[in-house]
Amino acid sequence: MKFSLLFTVLKYVFSFVLTFAAFLNVDTKHYLVVGTLELLIIFIVSNILMSRKTIGRIFNSLFLLLYNAQMFVLLFGSSYITMLMLTNLHSLEALSGEIVIYVIGIIIILFFTFFPIEKLEWKRFKINLYAMLSLVLALELGFVMLFGSIHSPMFAYYDLFLQYREKQQIEEAINTSNVTTIDFYKEGVANYYKKDENLPDKPNIILIFTEGLSQNIISDEREIMPNIAELQSRALNFTNYYNHTFATYRGLIGQLYSGYQLNDFDTNELVSIQDILAKEGYDTFFINTEPHNEDFTRYLSNFGFGEIIGDTDCECGGMARSISDKEAYELLYEKAAEESTSEEPFFIAMYTFGTHASLDSVDQKFGDGKDAELNKFYDADYHFGKFMDKFENSDFYDDTIIVFTTDHATYADDSYRDAFPDYIRVNNLIDEIPLFIYYHGIEAKSINVKGRNTLNMAPTILDYLDISVCLNGGDEIKSAYAVCDKSKGYEEIKAAIKEKEGDLKGNMASEGTTPRRLTDLIGSLCDLTSGSGDKGTPIVLVQNYFNNYAN
Repeated sequence: MKFSLLFTVLKYVFSFVLTFAAFLNVDTKHYLVVGTLELLIIFIVSNILMSRKTIGRIFNSLFLLLYNAQMFVLLFGSSYITMLMLTNLHSLEALSGEIVIYVIGIIIILFFTFFPIEKLEWKRFKINLYAMLSLVLALELGFVMLFGSIHSPMFAYYDLFLQYREKQQIEEAINTSNVTTIDFYKEGVANYYKKDENLPDKPNIILIFTEGLSQNIISDEREIMPNIAELQSRALNFTNYYNHTFATYRGLIGQLYSGYQLNDFDTNELVSIQDILAKEGYDTFFINTEPHNEDFTRYLSNFGFGEIIGDTDCECGGMARSISDKEAYELLYEKAAEESTSEEPFFIAMYTFGTHASLDSVDQKFGDGKDAELNKFYDADYHFGKFMDKFENSDFYDDTIIVFTTDHATYADDSYRDAFPDYIRVNNLIDEIPLFIYYHGIEAKSINVKGRNTLNMAPTILDYLDISVCLNGGDEIKSAYAVCDKSKGYEEIKAAIKEKEGDLKGNMASEGTTPRRLTDLIGSLCDLTSGSGDKGTPIVLVQNYFNNYAN
């Protein structure tokens, strides 16, 4: 056998083995069937084009490279290449110790992909390659039409192109638009929830962002997350509440700032909840559960917290050298206990990593432990429960509120769909998510926020704390969240609101630009929330936020 013929056989065998390994990872036969059919198409077309050897080899190497890249990503993940993956390429450091495996894998793929091939003769079997190609194409298109293009590695590139075009269009619209506001929707602001009488004037605040958590997982009848579900039932719980993004980087900044910039996080000039609380006398902290991820650590350092907690020298027992959920909750309790001895109230935010897509639990297992998707959520809940046991018996229990939410919804990959087959989800990236506030004296209550999203978290917490906007002197302010002593300018604000026109549509006072006039404070908040004061801007829960505007 010629070496070139041997290379040809080895080349296709490698691609099929890669396809089979990817299929074993996602455990969905459609990937194997559609992938094998598309591999056959590449083989047949390449063989046809080998009448012109150079063209045939170029076609073969190019399309096998595209094919193998998709299968490699599927092997180590749960989906083909997405725009989200490409957007987060700057975070490759998060791969940590596994980077060596990925680099070796890429080298092996490149090695086999660029093997030279020879034309294979089929005269003995009297096979018509064109007829064979037509048959395989018909089967492949039939499977795609029947089960969806999600299982096709080549159709995935078309989806990737559409995602890229959509991203470009959004960025172009943002960069070229001169319109800051169209209309102000007055009904969007209201005194939604009255502060609990037994709540301390300045309670300690613990804010927990759980990685990728949809509400259906908490509500599942199998009791995958019973501790969180139980506390949610005793809390001020917000239902019909959704994520505004599907990326941790945008998810955290969007919620903490009630708005976000697409780029340049380090120059973000929006006012955050941590800024406001710091002005109210709070010591602010963020627990970094990815201390070895330099990019993520740098990203957190620009948030303006008083201290970022995370030991870069720790061995870290979680996946990808992260701090495991067990370690994270232990660290959270230790820090809260330490700060509770201070005269100043504390605000501690924490993002947990253990429920990230494609991970398994490093500790607790659900049931027989065979389902990694269920394991990781059960593990997160278990350690949350252990934290709550210690918290409810702590010296700072009476003076501390718990805010529980997520950075975004759970990614609806094949592992997720297999774990929750009865849950119908319209969109892979958007889903109902949890947000609840717990205090030991709180009245359990569910509030339907009617589809509002995570950009509302900051004003919701401020509403519960009864922290409102007031003026720092003068007729102009730089931000909607300008916290000050209500004695300064308070009466002037009340007077300005009473004297405002009944309809501000078309009036410059409703424009969403800075600096602001007294009558433009609400429009400013809209700007922080969604980039403008457009009709339908989803704002909720700002305690006593100029009731005259809400009428």
